[in-house]
Amino acid sequence: MMRFASVAQLGALTLGMLLSSFAVAEEWPYWRGPRFDSTSAEQNLPETWDPKGGEGSNVLWTAEIGSRSTPTLMNGKLYLLTTDNPDDEAKAGEKVVCLDALTGSTVWEYGFNVYLSDVPIERVGWSSVTCDPETGNVYAQGVCGYFCCLNGENGNVLWEHSLHEEYGFLTTYGGRTNFPIIHENNVIVSAVVIGWGDMAKPAHRFIAFDKTNGQPVWFNGTTLLPHDTTYSAPVLAVIDGELQMIFASGDGGVHGFQPRTGKHLWKYMISGRGINTSPLVVGNRVYCGHSEENVDSTEMGAVFCLDATKRGDITKTGEIWRTKEIFAGRSSPMMIEGRLYVADDRGKMHCLDAETGKPLGDATRLGTMMRANLLYADGKIYAHEANGRGYVLKPTEDGAEYLHKFRFPRGEEAHGSPIAWNARVYIPTTGKMYCIGKEGAEQSLAEVEAAPQETPPGDEDKPAQVQVVPVESLLRPGTRQPMAVRLYNERGQYLRNAKMDEIEMNLEGPGEIDDQGRYTILHDQKDQAPAYITAKMGELTGDARIRIVPDLGWSFNFDAGVVPITWVGARYRHITLDWDLLSKLRSEDQLTGDLYIYTTTEFTNFAPKREFDDSTPRQTWTNLLRYLGYATGEKKPKNVEEAKKLLDPALNRLKEEKVIATAEWSTWDRPTGQGDENVPEPRLTITQGERRVDGNGVMCKIKTIPLGARSQGWMGHSDLHDYTIQADVLGFERAGKLPDIGLVAQRYTLDMMGASKKMQIRTWTPQLNRLSFEAPIEWEPNTWYTLKFHTGVEDGKAVLKGKFWKKGEPEPEAWTVEGVDEEPNVQGSPGLFGNAKDAEIFYDNLTVTPNK
Repeated sequence: MMRFASVAQLGALTLGMLLSSFAVAEEWPYWRGPRFDSTSAEQNLPETWDPKGGEGSNVLWTAEIGSRSTPTLMNGKLYLLTTDNPDDEAKAGEKVVCLDALTGSTVWEYGFNVYLSDVPIERVGWSSVTCDPETGNVYAQGVCGYFCCLNGENGNVLWEHSLHEEYGFLTTYGGRTNFPIIHENNVIVSAVVIGWGDMAKPAHRFIAFDKTNGQPVWFNGTTLLPHDTTYSAPVLAVIDGELQMIFASGDGGVHGFQPRTGKHLWKYMISGRGINTSPLVVGNRVYCGHSEENVDSTEMGAVFCLDATKRGDITKTGEIWRTKEIFAGRSSPMMIEGRLYVADDRGKMHCLDAETGKPLGDATRLGTMMRANLLYADGKIYAHEANGRGYVLKPTEDGAEYLHKFRFPRGEEAHGSPIAWNARVYIPTTGKMYCIGKEGAEQSLAEVEAAPQETPPGDEDKPAQVQVVPVESLLRPGTRQPMAVRLYNERGQYLRNAKMDEIEMNLEGPGEIDDQGRYTILHDQKDQAPAYITAKMGELTGDARIRIVPDLGWSFNFDAGVVPITWVGARYRHITLDWDLLSKLRSEDQLTGDLYIYTTTEFTNFAPKREFDDSTPRQTWTNLLRYLGYATGEKKPKNVEEAKKLLDPALNRLKEEKVIATAEWSTWDRPTGQGDENVPEPRLTITQGERRVDGNGVMCKIKTIPLGARSQGWMGHSDLHDYTIQADVLGFERAGKLPDIGLVAQRYTLDMMGASKKMQIRTWTPQLNRLSFEAPIEWEPNTWYTLKFHTGVEDGKAVLKGKFWKKGEPEPEAWTVEGVDEEPNVQGSPGLFGNAKDAEIFYDNLTVTPNK
């Protein structure tokens, strides 16, 4: 009898129900499998097979569909993400494919454009489709932030979101895309998000949508300023009677959330960068791994075990064991009879004692590069590595022994994971989808341990959490939005909807809210504005945020000294400056002008009091000097006296202009063994002055923002189309280099490219064969130009036109660059693109107007 130690809640069922029947259990609705552990109860599976096919090969069918995606399966249908039109780059995009799981024939396909993304075409289809057995719907998160709910039978779109335009989801580095997960009535998605308001700084954030209508239910995240995006798939598990959603994060930690409310339960910080492996939960323990530097040592990589009953920061209190220097950064761990199997990045499979983390034997060689998860089913381990090697193995007391080895045809890579269903194993590669099985084998299922149950809510449970739904809204004037107030207990279990007479509803911002909880924004609202709703019940509160964005046209001049709070992805990466003051300071002394930019950035993005020294790994003093051009060699000040001589004239000038109020020098001592501890190191502390923008305000895209000097942002509704965006723009020059300055319209970018001196219209940056129109241009630094981008839809095609001219001169009649997209983006939010890695970008007098 086969038994499985890892069990978890399958949240696609009704409230409080857990996985219970084989009919549902042995479908494969989620990337990690029915129990979130990459194991299957399927039996009668083949021990050997030959990818070349033919008699005796055990290949039942193949489909000529290449994908990085792990397939999922529901109601006899197989679902995966892949590249649309891979052989015609002018039409290339992403698509969901539905196959008949018995025959491999295509049931339906749903294709969509990849837009405003840096993901190369070979990384398309990174995520996996998630299936919902309750409704029969499927959910797909594309590499460009497009997220859709589709009817699983016919592929019809039921609802959709553009996650980066609406919420600020990053379109990932290299393709890393997370996996939707379903629990009860929510479908939950995540990415590194750079949004608006109090979410303007980046964090790995999760947003839960109502799976039936796409309405946002909760929105929460982890540590600010993560270094990485991540593709660690969250899992659901009952820990000590409480349901948790457990995931590894872009901040280098593993976290536990309540899936119904988004409440953060605990965190364990381990890696110097983001973690891409998915956790495994067995009982109350969480197993995971990473391949970066450990935060508490210089050793690389680790596999670790945590106690998930702990709360708060469990970095020091929750670790049960950790085995370092195993580079487990991609393939997720798996449990077999108390032994933890972990395939490291270099293609070695380690077998560890689950109680202690100690190796039980020598590692088993699987190849050279492991990305796919292992599959355990019918007493066998199925393993496929990225460079085309495959294995079937038999677990042993101290590891595994080979049953079968093979190679995929030349050029086929295995990034997606194998899955099992109905006496078959499904194996994705970048060349084909394989279905293998014994001819005539019938489905047989091993016994599976019952899943642990949640402690049910009791009659005496009192409300401990208030949830306002929708938690996020983007509304036009004249719109009415009903707001629901839900009550949950301490364990995050739904109790009931609140009655309006037992809560106090408060509104900050325009509009009004009535005694039934209905929010209305009036027709006469002319400007973009935020609104915040708070529901209070005794000492408990819940919040919702609203962006009010009227229809076109818009006009922004930044003279009020603020970046519009409603713009997504803009505030943290841009600041406002007084252009007249900046011009005057730079004409007197460039160092003073640069210090004005730098200190204003620090005050705007962090706090009105800032300290610069190298006493922490952030090295704020060196970063300041680097920006000013004095961080290396003889230029770098070696002590306070030299630092004062360098910076005091500029600091005093900024004090005269009331940009800063105080500037104080002090020292700090290096710890023993870290450099020359006998020489006190400089420390500069400044506080913000009362001076703000006074007159001619401009918006500056700064070059010092970590990982954000090249980015884009959005201003409003993603369903806008047929409009023109225009702005006055200027680029600084530093070290002989110019920035790239761009506008975004209808999911296309118009870019004045500084290094290559050309103007380009594109939609998918790495795939210029998909769409690219360009023309050579000459533009000068420190000079204001007017940049204009016209987009529209005519006869089912996108018509795109761009031009520029020196500010104040007559607008030229001819367009600098123009073209037509035969595979059009027919709608999209206006926005900005800029690459300020080499020098700052400035915007002023921005307008968006409907085409005449």
